[in-house]
Amino acid sequence: MLPRQGHRGAATLGDTMPKIVFSSDQLPASLNDQARFRLWQDLWNSRFGAAEFVAYPDRPFSARHEFLLLGDLNVTRQHSTLQHWFRSSRHVAKDARGDFLLGYNRSSSSPTIIQRNREVVLASGQPTLFTNGEAAESHSVEETSLVGICMPRARLLERVAHSDDLVQMPLDSTTPAARLLRGYLELLLDLDGAADDPLLVAHAESTLIDLVVLTLGAGGEAAEIARMRGLRAARLQEIFAAIKAGYADPAFAVRGVAHKLGLSPRYVNDLLHETGVSLVERVLELRLQKARAMLADPHHDRLKIIEIAYACGFSEVSYFNRCFRRRFGASPTQYRGTPSGHL
Repeated sequence: MLPRQGHRGAATLGDTMPKIVFSSDQLPASLNDQARFRLWQDLWNSRFGAAEFVAYPDRPFSARHEFLLLGDLNVTRQHSTLQHWFRSSRHVAKDARGDFLLGYNRSSSSPTIIQRNREVVLASGQPTLFTNGEAAESHSVEETSLVGICMPRARLLERVAHSDDLVQMPLDSTTPAARLLRGYLELLLDLDGAADDPLLVAHAESTLIDLVVLTLGAGGEAAEIARMRGLRAARLQEIFAAIKAGYADPAFAVRGVAHKLGLSPRYVNDLLHETGVSLVERVLELRLQKARAMLADPHHDRLKIIEIAYACGFSEVSYFNRCFRRRFGASPTQYRGTPSGHL
């Protein structure tokens, strides 16, 4: 299991901390194996979150957990002889939190994770997404090892709106993003002093979120922003927001976006060119999608086709008709005449 967002609360830029190692080797050597396990479990629950564990009865108990807090992200690596852990609805109520957790199976065995009545058997190297906000459990027949990242729920939903739908769903471990994310998590945990430099923390935090977004298979704007870095990614996000805010204006053009953001038209076009979709193409798609929604909405039945075209930013109804037919395979009139707008 992955811990909550650090037992001392979220950090901010400049608020760094060294890597924490929580290991059974740190427990008093005078204790027998059963007493060591009970003490370890008590310490875990007091520091990292409510859960229950079962150790293997036929082998010595051992557990090592490493935690690295980077901003409000928690990178962790774990290896243990825990046979079973579970976080019940009682634990969730006692320790309410809704962090998302993306973890990779590092062992050669295949533990089983159950959440939302979905059972996933993790192959070696397989990533999966789950949440601390709901009951979950895990079973294994061998020692387990995991590396992963814990993220605030709101932060991930900002970038991947359908994250909840991906909980306990198969994730492709072979994509470049998934391989890079796992390697980067291992690298950060192996790098001494990774959390000592505020600038490094900020860079690592941003990179991790971008890789998570791509690993989860986010499409559209989220993926486009994630593929960029730093100022360019921030600028691109501002450009997308400006396009969404102004596309219905018939006079909408790149110069208006550039002026609003204090950028040059060439810079705006260059950033959009890197995404593979021009401003003209984006604006047209948004206008057509709005027109389709209006045509399917009974509240707009009294509007003429030309009025809908103008409301969506088109200045010529003939051009609107051609674009709509090419995009949706029917004229606006035909589309409106079908049940619920479906063809």
